[in-house]
Amino acid sequence: MSDLQRLDRRVWWLVGGALLLSLAITAWDHWGRWHTPRLEVRNFVMLWLYWAPRLAGLPLLVGMWLRWRIERGARRWRHPVYAALVLVGLWSSWIEPYWIRVRHTTLSGIPAEAQPLKLALVADIHWGLFFRDRQLDDLVNRLNAMDVDAVIVAGDWTHEPTQDLRAGFAPLARLRHPVWGVLGNHDVQAPGPKLTAPLREALTQHGVRLIEGQAVPWKGWELVGLDDQWGGRPQPQIERLWPGGLSNDSTRRLVVVHQPDTVALLPKGAAFLSMAGHTHGGQIWIPGFSPWFLRKTNSLQPWWNGLYGTRAGQLLVTPGVGTIGLPARLGVRPTIDRIDLVR
Repeated sequence: MSDLQRLDRRVWWLVGGALLLSLAITAWDHWGRWHTPRLEVRNFVMLWLYWAPRLAGLPLLVGMWLRWRIERGARRWRHPVYAALVLVGLWSSWIEPYWIRVRHTTLSGIPAEAQPLKLALVADIHWGLFFRDRQLDDLVNRLNAMDVDAVIVAGDWTHEPTQDLRAGFAPLARLRHPVWGVLGNHDVQAPGPKLTAPLREALTQHGVRLIEGQAVPWKGWELVGLDDQWGGRPQPQIERLWPGGLSNDSTRRLVVVHQPDTVALLPKGAAFLSMAGHTHGGQIWIPGFSPWFLRKTNSLQPWWNGLYGTRAGQLLVTPGVGTIGLPARLGVRPTIDRIDLVR
């Protein structure tokens, strides 16, 4: 047996050991969380997919390189192909989910009585399985460094988080801007664990103002929040806030929803701007497949990522900062949307 073959054997033993260790860490990490009923096994598998690449990814690449060195003939070239796939997986799990960008959008023509505003819009934080304490702390630091008048959070604060929501969301207390927001479907059991009441309490304790069903006057505007469409009842709120489908204040309204589809329920000209999340911009973008998947699972409307003109007014859909399903992003970087409303 050659030296390369002996090294190859040791590396694959290391890969196997790393995978076993990742199972042990997953079991430890799985304990003490809120879990959606009957989805505990699914969550365990997703957590393992979070930990396994972190422990076994680099040894796996080394093992493929050694196999390429050892083997001869046509089969030799399968290993670079496998390695390329592993590299894409490591990029999508190690790099892109942490590579937050700031996207700038400027909208002009604001109403005369409304003040110019600078807003930071985020959504789908999904603190829990994949979005960890350090990332939430980093997000708060990024938001504090921005010159904005307020932070808007368009729902889905959680995804199977640890039990102590108050401690987990403590970094939000450091935000130097007012924070307005709504809850998303993962916050109201659609799907998700039954954590809505303690989540509301934790967010409120840390200075977040949740505004579902409210029209809040602010700087010459009205901030309007609506329930999540899957786990709430936005239609009665819309009927109350836009009686008869009309409002003298519609041109001054900034609407915050979780799901873009909720904007399709609004009357014509309902708002100057609506803001939403939910779609993650596809999270893993595969041309052709991702639009089809989004229409089947997340949104009846083709409003997935960016600025859209709708019957109700302009709509900005942010791809969010967290992940669900797979602990990965590919071609859809986590995003803070900076919005300037100017004359």
